[in-house]
Amino acid sequence: MLARILLLGFLGLWGMEISAQENHLFDAEITLTGQSSKIRKAAIRQGLSDVLQRVMVAEPLEIEQDVTVQAILAAASQYVESFHTAVELASGQPVMHVSFKKAALLERLRNGELSFWVASRPKILLWLVVEKEQQRGFFYPQVHSAIQETLLAQSSRLGFQPLFPLFDVEDYALLAVNDVVLNESEKIRQVSSRYYVDVILSGVIKAGDNCWQGRWSLLFRDQALNWEQSCVQLPALIQSTLRNVYRQLAPQLAIQPDNQKVEDSFLIKVAGINELQNLHQLTHYFKSIDLIRSFYGYKIEDGSNFFKIEFNGDWNSLVNKFLLDKVIQTTQDVSVMPELVEFKFRQE
Repeated sequence: MLARILLLGFLGLWGMEISAQENHLFDAEITLTGQSSKIRKAAIRQGLSDVLQRVMVAEPLEIEQDVTVQAILAAASQYVESFHTAVELASGQPVMHVSFKKAALLERLRNGELSFWVASRPKILLWLVVEKEQQRGFFYPQVHSAIQETLLAQSSRLGFQPLFPLFDVEDYALLAVNDVVLNESEKIRQVSSRYYVDVILSGVIKAGDNCWQGRWSLLFRDQALNWEQSCVQLPALIQSTLRNVYRQLAPQLAIQPDNQKVEDSFLIKVAGINELQNLHQLTHYFKSIDLIRSFYGYKIEDGSNFFKIEFNGDWNSLVNKFLLDKVIQTTQDVSVMPELVEFKFRQE
């Protein structure tokens, strides 16, 4: 019981952390080399470029060469919501923190050619084995601090934040180092179920004389993707790994620009709304989803609320958003859009 309480408390605290990070997809931090207006202007442009690399669904070079992106960067100062400067404690370097206007950027991106992913990122549980000097062991943040710093730094560039296992008695009882090395996906899924995550990343990184190698497995619902990496420096290895995770997840959750949009509508029945506060929560949730263009409630029947939702984009992107957020849940097969989809409101 104590272990369960600790786990729930841990997940709750992590949930608050990730919720805060979700609000910072359109924020950037840039190191300043001086205080002149020219340097500040260049820093704002660099910060906006970092934000666009984080939310656009394309390869980095393709994003750089996109006409819409280039036009946005040429007028970078117009998209600044707020900014302030500070001194980084560790290095003593001056830095600029910039928040950009999400609504203005989305309006501009909707008229472009590339898709974009501005929704909250799913939690990613990381099971990592470190092999060094012929010794293998689980990655522990408190032991492998350099690897942790690299993971967190590279994750933040794409809006991710990895969730590290507790490594308590229950974890050790269900999973061994060798299970990750041998990519025992069913065991990994089983032990991960207690963390209530939708995305699991497991892997082995091996230190060589001058570089690192990696083997990875990405588990997303019933999907699995495995890949290997040749010998590179640790930051490049982690960056490439997370870019590949982004490459796999983003198309399933992205918003299409208006010139590629597919307009559609469906009816949704939501059970379990027992009080006015629940209805307010559901309404706020629908409003927060960029794929949804409009919705309205048109009847209440047998204790369930019925809504008509109009949306742009791909049906699977919207459903994946519902399933990841877990505000509403369903046991219905929603791989194809039905005339009426049935969900149940999840009580806190």
